[in-house]
Amino acid sequence: MRLRARLLVLSVATVAVIVTVLFALDVDSLTKFWLDSAVERSSAAGDQIEHLIALRISDNPDEVRKNWNRIVAGDQELSTMLVEQAAVPSGAIVEINVIGEDGRIILSSIPSRQNQDAKPGEKLTAVRDSGFLGRLSAILTSRTDYETRIPLGVPDQPKPVFEIQLLVSPILLRDKIMPDLEKTAFVSLLALFAGAGLAGVSAHFALLPVRRIGKAIDTLATGRPLGLTIPKESREDREVAAVEYKLSLLGEQMQGARRDADQMRTAVGTLVRGVAHEIKNPLNAISLRLETLRMRITDEVPEAESEIDLVSNEVQRLDRVVRTFLDLNKPMELEIKEFDPGELAATVLEIIRPSATQANVKLELVKPPRPFFVHADRGLIEQGLLNIVKNAIQAVGSEGWVRTTVSMANGNCEIAVTDNGPGMPENVRDRIFEPYFTTKTSGSGIGLAVTKRTMELHKGRIGVESSPGNGTTMILSFPVNRV
Repeated sequence: MRLRARLLVLSVATVAVIVTVLFALDVDSLTKFWLDSAVERSSAAGDQIEHLIALRISDNPDEVRKNWNRIVAGDQELSTMLVEQAAVPSGAIVEINVIGEDGRIILSSIPSRQNQDAKPGEKLTAVRDSGFLGRLSAILTSRTDYETRIPLGVPDQPKPVFEIQLLVSPILLRDKIMPDLEKTAFVSLLALFAGAGLAGVSAHFALLPVRRIGKAIDTLATGRPLGLTIPKESREDREVAAVEYKLSLLGEQMQGARRDADQMRTAVGTLVRGVAHEIKNPLNAISLRLETLRMRITDEVPEAESEIDLVSNEVQRLDRVVRTFLDLNKPMELEIKEFDPGELAATVLEIIRPSATQANVKLELVKPPRPFFVHADRGLIEQGLLNIVKNAIQAVGSEGWVRTTVSMANGNCEIAVTDNGPGMPENVRDRIFEPYFTTKTSGSGIGLAVTKRTMELHKGRIGVESSPGNGTTMILSFPVNRV
C-alpha cells in the first residue's frame, strides 16, 4: 500500500473512532434524558393521584376503611384524572391502575382492566439505571411496558392499602427519541465525511515534501544535476531542503564517478583495440608458417596433419575474435553452416581439456541420444561456448566439475554449462554481460559480451541461473534453423 493511502486510512480510521464515540455518548445522553423524563412524569402523575385518593379516605379512616375500595372505585373525579394523565403524550404513559390489597385492579384508565389481576412489569427506574447498552436495547427493541409503582398506606400498617401503577410504553419513547437520533446520526456521518476529506487534503500536503524528494531522486537517476541550494533558516521546509541539498551533492559525486568510469571504459577499449591490432600481425605470420610446415612434413609424418589442422583452426578462430575485439559495435556477418551441436560441444571440451586437467576439474558432456543439426555460425557458437566453459573451470577451482548438456526444446538448440562453483551474487549476475566488466584480476570483460552479441545475431539468447553457494548454469539458446 502506498504511503499516501496508509496515511489516509489511518486518518479516516481515527476520525471514525472519534465520531463513533461521540455518537455513542450522544445516544446515551438522549436515552437517559427521555427515561429520566418518563420517570419524573410518572412520579408526578402518581403523586397527584395519591393526593386525591388520600383526600377521599382521610375524614374518618377507621369507620370507612372497609368501604375504601368502593369509594375509590366509584369516584368519578378520580377515574377522570386517570384517563387524563394517561392521555398526556409527553410522558409516554399508556395505562394507570389503582391496585387494592388483594392485588386486583379496582380503578384503571382502561375500564376493561378493572377487577383483573395486576401484572407486574420491569421497573422503569431499573431500566434507566441499566447502563448504555441496557437503555438502548430497552428503548429500541423491547415491546414490554415498564412500570412505576407508588404505595399508599396508613400509619402502623406495613402493607400498603393501595398501589398506584403507571405503565410507560417503550414504543412511545422510541417515537420520541428517533427524530433526535436521526439528527445525531446525520451530523455524525457529515462529520465523518468531512473528516475523511480533511484527512485526504492533509495527507496530500503532508506528503508534498516526500514527493519533492522523490522527484529529486528521479532526476538524480537520469544523471541530470539537481543544482546546489543551501537551505535557509527562514524556509518552513528547511529539513526537506537539507535532504535535497545532500542529494544534490550526491548527484555531483555520482556524475563525477560516472565520468571517471566512462573515461576508464574508453581507455580500456582503446587499449584492448590496440592490443588486438598488434596481435593480428603475429597471427597472420603463424598462419603462414603453419601452411609452410604442413607442406614440408605431412608427406613424411601423415599423422601430424590432424594436429596441424587443429592448430590452424584455432588460429583462424583467434583471428576472428581479435577482429571482433577491434570494435564491438561493428556489424558482423554470419557464416552459416550446418553442424551437429553435440559434436561442436565435444570439440570445445577437447580444446579446453588440458586446462581443466591442470586445474583438476572434471569435464562432463551430455548429448541427446540421437544427434540433430543446426544452421548457424559454427565459429561464433564455438567461441561463445569456449568462453563459458573456460569461465566455469576458473570459477569451480580444484576438484570441481563442469557439465555441458546439449538438447533441443521448442525448436531451439540449448547448450547448458553447469558448474558446482560458488555462484554469483545478484549485483554481479546483473552485469556480467556488460563490455569490460569482470571480477577477475586477469579478465578483459569481453568474452561474455561477445557471446551475448553472438546469440542476438542468431535470434537467440543467453541465460544465467546463479546464486551464492548454489553454482552457476549458463544456457545458450538459438533456433535450430536460421531465422
